Order: sequence, then structure tokens, then C-alpha cells
Amino acid sequence: MENKTEIVISNYIETMMKERRQRILASDEYIQQDNGDLVYLEERYNSLNIPHTIRRVIDDYIACLESRDERYADMSYVAGMGDAIKMLMNMGVLNNQGQCLAHAE
Repeated sequence: MENKTEIVISNYIETMMKERRQRILASDEYIQQDNGDLVYLEERYNSLNIPHTIRRVIDDYIACLESRDERYADMSYVAGMGDAIKMLMNMGVLNNQGQCLAHAE
């Protein structure tokens, strides 16, 4: 039972994170500006006359930074949700776990 519950909660959180991320990406003006800057900088980067081996190192470095930052953001989101749930439970707002899980399914 606990395994199924964990899977349901995990899937629900993953869906919520994806939806939240999409809303943020679509609405935040700073992210929109960064996206425009990235297009411009990628064009400049692609036009550089650098050897393939150096380009691969730079590409791998950028991919590693992006992967780390995305994982950190996801883990922070989940940790924040856990903190919010604990806070609500300590306040007595969430005292019937069965009801919460029924809504998650």
C-alpha cells in the first residue's frame, strides 16, 4: 500500500512541477529576456571558429550546469512542498492523511 501511495504522490508532484515550470517560463519577464539573450548568444557561439574538441568541452560544461540546476530546482520544489505539508500538519490543518491521498489519486 505504501509503495502505491508513494508512486501516486510522486507522479502527482512531477505533474505539478511540470505545469508550474511551464507557467513560470511563459510568464516571467526575466526568463523571457534570458531566452532572447540565449538565442543571440548561441548564434554568436556557433559562429566562433574554434576546434571541435574545445567546442565539445564547452558544450558538455554547459549541459552539466543546466542538468545540475534543473535537478536542484526540482529538489528544492519537492523539499518546499514537504516543508509546507509539515507546517500545515503542525498547525492542525492537515490531520487526516487519508483524505489528502484520496484527492491525489
